[in-house]
Amino acid sequence: MRERLRHGIAARARRHWRLLAAAVVLGAAAAAAAAATGPGPQAVVEETTEEVLALMESRGEELTGDPVALHEALAPILTPHIDFQGISAQILGPYWRRADEATRERFIREFQRSLLRTYASSLEEYDGGVALRILGSRRRGDEVQVGMEVGGGEAPARVIFQLHERGGAWQLIDLTVEGVSIVHNFREDFRARLRDKDLEAVLDEMAARNREIGFQ
Repeated sequence: MRERLRHGIAARARRHWRLLAAAVVLGAAAAAAAAATGPGPQAVVEETTEEVLALMESRGEELTGDPVALHEALAPILTPHIDFQGISAQILGPYWRRADEATRERFIREFQRSLLRTYASSLEEYDGGVALRILGSRRRGDEVQVGMEVGGGEAPARVIFQLHERGGAWQLIDLTVEGVSIVHNFREDFRARLRDKDLEAVLDEMAARNREIGFQ
């Protein structure tokens, strides 16, 4: 099961932007990367990734068929280490700044659920045989980047986790797969939708899709 998971990450990284959403969930493995009193960035990435993979190895068949159960199982591991508010603000831009607090909270909730829904669908493609290799970390201004190589051979996929510090903890703020940023992709997608609809209508659509798979 673990080898199937690793293969799926690499395959989708090369051929479909939706992996970006899946990877941000798995990519929260990088989230605590530069904590002063904890393990170094490479150790944190490796250990947290292994924790997620171990969960999927032990409960994979059960969780891939139940996105709500998957969300409940992964949230305690990953949610504290993803800056969903910061990511949402980047994606919505001026729409975020104009939204009231209730609308912002609703977007964060439905966006998080959508990521888990995409992650669940991506698990269907995992079919074995690809390794993960940590490339190291570097600081860029107030942020830290942690690199990971997914897959062996001549053309492994390159994943970069981008973190910043909030409230004394390092959190994931963006993720790049093969040079493509998740924030950029989601920003383009949502702004295209918002050209024809207001934010409440877009949120209603997101909530309806999430309810279809069991989120209340």
